[in-house]
Amino acid sequence: MPTPQINTLASFHQFVGQQLASEDTAQMSPELAVAIWREREETLAALREGLADVEAGHTFSAEDVIRQLRAELHEA
Repeated sequence: MPTPQINTLASFHQFVGQQLASEDTAQMSPELAVAIWREREETLAALREGLADVEAGHTFSAEDVIRQLRAELHEA
């Protein structure tokens, strides 16, 4: 099984190849590629975390959230 660093490097390599294949990003700087990659990875990590919370049952109903927001607004 490949290590996470190798998977990340391979994924980054694939990402950069896809970006460079696009006419819009063909002149992308290395710094911009890394910045976009990091933002993408942070977004994916947040989505994975959110999905894990949902699967673990760590959720609130919409009614509970609205009730809490209304209570906080009335206190302010």
